[in-house]
Amino acid sequence: MNKLLTLNLQVENQLRIDQVIKMNQLAKSYNGKIYLLTKNKSVINTGSLPSLITYLLTVKSGQVLKVVIDGPFPELKLNDLKQICSSTIMRQSQQVLQPAMKVKI
Repeated sequence: MNKLLTLNLQVENQLRIDQVIKMNQLAKSYNGKIYLLTKNKSVINTGSLPSLITYLLTVKSGQVLKVVIDGPFPELKLNDLKQICSSTIMRQSQQVLQPAMKVKI
C-alpha cells in the first residue's frame, strides 16, 4: 500500500554533486516517487537528474526544501534521504501532506 509522506529540510549549505547523484539514484531505485516541491508549487522529479541539478543550483542557504515521498514504506526512504543530506541540512520536520494541496505538474 502506498503512503504519502513529506519532509521539510532547511539547507545550510548547497548540496554537493555526490549528494545530488545519490538522491537521484535513491529515487530511481525506489518503487514509488520522490519529489521536491518548489516555492511556487512546481514539482521536481528527483528521478530526473537534469531537472534535479537545475533546481538545486537555485537553492540558497537557509531555504527550505519540501520533499514528498509517495510509495511503499516511505519511512525507509526518508531515513536514506536524511543520511544523504545530513551534512548540509540544519533542521528537519516531518509531516503528512494535505491531500487537497494543489501543485503544478
